[in-house]
Amino acid sequence: MILGIFSSFRSPVRGIVASAALLGSLALLAILATSSPASANGVPVTVDLAYIDLSNWGPQDASGTAELIFAEGIVRITADGLPQLDGELYQAWLVNSEAGDAISAGRFNATSSGAVSFEGSLPPISDFGFDLLILTVEPEPDDAPQPTEDRSIGGYFSLVGVATADGQGGEAQGGNLQAPGALPNTGDPAFITDLIRVGALAMAMGLSVVVGVRLSRRTA
Repeated sequence: MILGIFSSFRSPVRGIVASAALLGSLALLAILATSSPASANGVPVTVDLAYIDLSNWGPQDASGTAELIFAEGIVRITADGLPQLDGELYQAWLVNSEAGDAISAGRFNATSSGAVSFEGSLPPISDFGFDLLILTVEPEPDDAPQPTEDRSIGGYFSLVGVATADGQGGEAQGGNLQAPGALPNTGDPAFITDLIRVGALAMAMGLSVVVGVRLSRRTA
């Protein structure tokens, strides 16, 4: 009689354990699905803007700051000492000084007092070789996709280091600004992270199935 009581009690307990194991696995899946490690492009990058080695236009005492927030696709630029343009606009470019690739980060003008306060959108970037932000003077309207030769203030930066405007942050090739091209998509950290997360999800799902099957057999 006593053995029968314990036997009937043991079966629902094992069922509860099996359910708990399954719920635990599902919780692990949820955590893995919603969490992702911080990557280099998730950290805001501050670039000090000044008259650098590539600059050949505008006041040499002009200065400013650019903030690049790749995770949110935002660029913010503030500057002082830049003349207001007529029939032209300033255009910000992200440049890979080694490859010569350049992509636009927005167009704007300065106020009559020489101040700039601009916020724009960054394009998706999978190439972490970009190391320079520079302002050029472009005609308005402008049908050409490439930068002009009129280069104003700029600054070198690193996606994993501290940005500088003295040219020490990268090895720029003077005047080697080319039309934007197709950027390489190899070694993308986000792709590698996705592979790791998918593998972890598959392992957790397999573990939940194995535990459920074994406990079901024991209760049977």
